[in-house]
Amino acid sequence: MSAPSALARDLRKLPNVITISRIFLLMLSIHLYFNVSSGWGLVVGTVAGFTDFVDGAVARATGQVSRLGEVLDQFSDLVFESIVLFLAAHAPGDYPKALLLVYLFREFWIVTIRRFMAEYRINIASNFLGKLKTNFICYGCIPAFISFAKLWPEAEPFAWYLGLYSISLGIFFGYVAAFDYSRQFIRGYNEVCR
Repeated sequence: MSAPSALARDLRKLPNVITISRIFLLMLSIHLYFNVSSGWGLVVGTVAGFTDFVDGAVARATGQVSRLGEVLDQFSDLVFESIVLFLAAHAPGDYPKALLLVYLFREFWIVTIRRFMAEYRINIASNFLGKLKTNFICYGCIPAFISFAKLWPEAEPFAWYLGLYSISLGIFFGYVAAFDYSRQFIRGYNEVCR
C-alpha cells in the first residue's frame, strides 16, 4: 500500500480542515443572512471570521504548519474579504462602491507579483499590516451588516460609521502592506532579471 500524497496528508491536518471550513461557513452565512435570518447570518459569519485565528493557533500549537495551510489561508481570506466588500457595495445605504474597486486593484497587483516571484522560488512574505487588513475588513463587516439589516436601530448611525471606517482602515493597511510587498518584488525582480 502506497503512502498518501503530500496533498492528501496535508488536507487531513486539523488546521487546514478549519481553514476550509471558513469558506463553507461563509457561504452558509450568506445564505442565512439573505434567506433565513440576518442575525443568524451574522453569527455564522463571525464564527467563520474567528476561524482565521483558530487555524493558525492550532497549526503552531500542534506543529502542523504547512505550505498548503498558507495557500488555503490566503485563499479563504481573499474569498471572505471580497464577498464582504461586494455585499457592502450592493447593500442599501451609502457605502462607497469604490471601496470594492480599490480593494480589488490592490489584490490583483499582489496576486500578480507573488505569482511572478513564485516562478523563481522567491516568497513575498505576508506581514503584520496585511493581517491587520484582513481583520479590519472582516470584523468591520459586523457593524456594517448590523446596520444594513437594521438589527440594532439604537446603534445608528454609530454602527454604520464603525463598519465604514473599519473597512476603510483595513483597505488602508492593505495598501501600506502592498508597498512593502512591492519593494520585495522590485528587489527580487532585480535579482532574477539582471
